Amino acid sequence: MIFRLLIIATLLGACSATGDDVAVTIDLSAAQLAEIKSKPNTPVNGPGGFAAARLSGLGSDIAPGGILFLGHGQYLHDMGFRPGMMITAIDGLDVNRIFATRWQDLRLHKPGAFDGAHYKDMIEYLFRKEPGNHVLISIDMNASTVTKGNDNHQAAVEHWRINFKP
Repeated sequence: MIFRLLIIATLLGACSATGDDVAVTIDLSAAQLAEIKSKPNTPVNGPGGFAAARLSGLGSDIAPGGILFLGHGQYLHDMGFRPGMMITAIDGLDVNRIFATRWQDLRLHKPGAFDGAHYKDMIEYLFRKEPGNHVLISIDMNASTVTKGNDNHQAAVEHWRINFKP
């Protein structure tokens, strides 16, 4: 509960864009970062839904590349992720370049299939940095049009910075 309140307070105080085009800044304490690292995939029955992710834009998939979610799970939901959002880049690297090979080696051997193991690996990758560092994620805010098979998808990208406070 404290984790959620801290995230909400941080989001409310930092939702304006800065000079480097960051729409949202989230500050996580060292204790919050340690909690996420110790439990990267906590089953959720409430807000955030079941944590499962897949890659889009692979092979014959006409959707643009990114990470689609069946549910955002506890941590991303608490940070402000909502249905219709898709992560497209982490620290400027295309997520398909990061995860296509990694997820091929996981349980389903299909990076384009929704799986909890994909979500867990993405959380572990996203929060791998140490206190004092940050990660920048690019988010397509209109990903719901991808999941509906709309081939006229118009991305609306926001950049979010997650600061890992000491």
